[in-house]
Amino acid sequence: MSSRLESIVASQRFSQLMVATIIGFVLFKRFYRDIGDVFFMITFIGTLLSIFYNFKKIKKDPIYIAFFISIAIPLLSWINSIVAIPDLAMPKPSPFFFYSFFIFWFIAYWTRGNTNIIAGILIAYCLSALGIFISNSSDFFGEIYAGISGSRIDFNVVNAQHTSLFSGFGLIASIFLLLARTTASKHLKLLKSSLAIAFFLFFLLITVITQSRQVWLSLLLCFLAAPLTLKLLPQSRISTKAVVLSYIALFFVLMALSTSQIVSKRIGAETDNIKNAATLDIESIPNSGSVGIRINLWIEAWQWFKMRPLLGSGENARELVISESDNFSDAMKSSFSHLHNSHIESLVSFGIVGTVFIYFLIFFPVITVSKSPKGVTGNTWRIFATTTAIFWITVNCFESFFFSWNGIYVFSVFYGIIYSFQFKKNDRLLTGPP
Repeated sequence: MSSRLESIVASQRFSQLMVATIIGFVLFKRFYRDIGDVFFMITFIGTLLSIFYNFKKIKKDPIYIAFFISIAIPLLSWINSIVAIPDLAMPKPSPFFFYSFFIFWFIAYWTRGNTNIIAGILIAYCLSALGIFISNSSDFFGEIYAGISGSRIDFNVVNAQHTSLFSGFGLIASIFLLLARTTASKHLKLLKSSLAIAFFLFFLLITVITQSRQVWLSLLLCFLAAPLTLKLLPQSRISTKAVVLSYIALFFVLMALSTSQIVSKRIGAETDNIKNAATLDIESIPNSGSVGIRINLWIEAWQWFKMRPLLGSGENARELVISESDNFSDAMKSSFSHLHNSHIESLVSFGIVGTVFIYFLIFFPVITVSKSPKGVTGNTWRIFATTTAIFWITVNCFESFFFSWNGIYVFSVFYGIIYSFQFKKNDRLLTGPP
């Protein structure tokens, strides 16, 4: 019975089933959540079966090991809060607080660097983002028209920051969908390219009209880093002339975008607060406006971090920073429940120890891709990993996506692709090809 089950788990059909459930998860998780959860449950059970027969190899995987370490971090943080702030501490710890950070591992396990599967995941993500926008909006085309006319829109997806998170990653997905080399037929490749171009144009429009400066900045840093990174990668065939021409082209694109009234008006907003922050004139920054509120939240949070820097003040610290402050009005306390910066929230809640752990989950997959031997990862996917990391790190300087389900979803999809090349490198050691 055991040998028969092992042969089933190791079969091509079983792997294809798991890939189908992963794509179903990506497509439906934030679009139609109940269906997405069913797909992931099947993936979870199937992966546990596969791990059972591959345990000797899997147990050495650093992310697999990190999951068990993650259980200790909220426990230590909770103990620290019980000792330091007993009246404000949570009544009990949440040892599996970080479990959602590891969903990407399941996607990576079955994707294993297969570009056909990656293309399917990227298409599913783009379709999911489109579905999220349409299903949440009461007037999808009306909102797009209003956005083109200058209004800031969000399709009722929490707020414009979350909408632009989906569209920003949609731009990245569409670019690399176009670049992905698959073994599909000529007609399917043409369809893939057509979809990629259509998705790119759509997400570019949404990224502009959602008017989220954090996403604009994140994308700018990605595009600035990409040519130079590609030049510096091993076996790079990109000439210095091509890099220079890329930056010249980017300059003209930015100049063209800056002539847009939507872009110029949004960039020019709250310039006084930005100037005061740049000159460290903190006292002149009011608790109003997008920039002013964020800066004052971060200043308040910094005081909490300094008091308990090593282990933090517990998972609810980001709410406590606001609710226990004497510097915020009752209206502000009722309107805000997080600090609009995942990095600061990590430090406040889990201290240096927890933040280093989170950064390990962010940077280790990217490092594995950059160090993968020739034949395992091409430069296209090394750039994908770098671009994803830059975008994710930057956008979380202004929002709390580390600890939101929309953020976890995006992280899972894109880091699942990145870390899949680690399993491609070890694919010969595992039972059952993708």
